[in-house]
Formats: sequence, C-alpha cells, structure tokens
Amino acid sequence: MSRSFSFLLLLVSSYFLIGATTDGPTINIKITNIRSTKGRIELQVYKDKESFAKEVPYKVYFIPKESLKEKTLTYKIKDIPNGTYGFAILDDENQNRKMDYSFMIPQEGFGFSNYYHTAWSKPKFESFKFVLSGDTSVDIKVRYV
Repeated sequence: MSRSFSFLLLLVSSYFLIGATTDGPTINIKITNIRSTKGRIELQVYKDKESFAKEVPYKVYFIPKESLKEKTLTYKIKDIPNGTYGFAILDDENQNRKMDYSFMIPQEGFGFSNYYHTAWSKPKFESFKFVLSGDTSVDIKVRYV
C-alpha cells in the first residue's frame, strides 16, 4: 500500500470517528398547546440548578412555528452529550427574547421538560430535570396565564 493511500485511509477513518463522537443522542421534543403561529419558540437548555437560577442556559435553540399542526410542534436535537439537563421554553410571540408581562402576569407561554408548572413562582430545576443517557423523548406543554 502506498504512503499517500494509507494517509488518505487514515484521514477518512478519522473523519468518521470524529463525526460519530460529536453527535449526541437524539432528543425528540414534542411541544403542545401552542396558541398561535406568531413568533417562535425559544428553547433553553440548562445543566444544573445554579445556571437555571441565574438564567444562563448551556444552549439556546430557536424553533420556527412554520410546521405547527394542531397546536403541536416537534423538534430534534442531536448535539448534546449524555448528562443531566432541564429544558425551559418561551413562546416568544413577538421575538424580543424575553417574557412580556402585564401587571406581573406573563403574556406569553412558557413550559418545562416533562413538567407542567402551575404555581406562580419559578419552578425548581429538580422538577423538570432529566438524565440523558441515550435517545429519549421530552414532552413540553405550553402554559398561558
């Protein structure tokens, strides 16, 4: 085998090995109870209660509502490694990247991974965290006040 062919074979093998290790498990997210097609969904990924308390997400995804059907959207994430996470969403209807309030009442929808929050205070991270250790599904039901 020639040197250049061996080098090419090593390079191609490395490409596939690196590609396989950078993709994480697939997270299938189902977001339900979305009231309109206006704006977009902002999905924030948190790794622990400290980052959630400080509102500093590990990652943020902006999900367009073009594929909204019967108040439901689905979305897939593949770039998060195994670990503990919690998802928080904002139905950012005016796309200003913040929750809008009127007399201290949220005017846009919000939701959390596998947890429907009904209290007036911010939820605890422990209420909506989950352990990612392979392909998984997450359900988020949007709440409007």
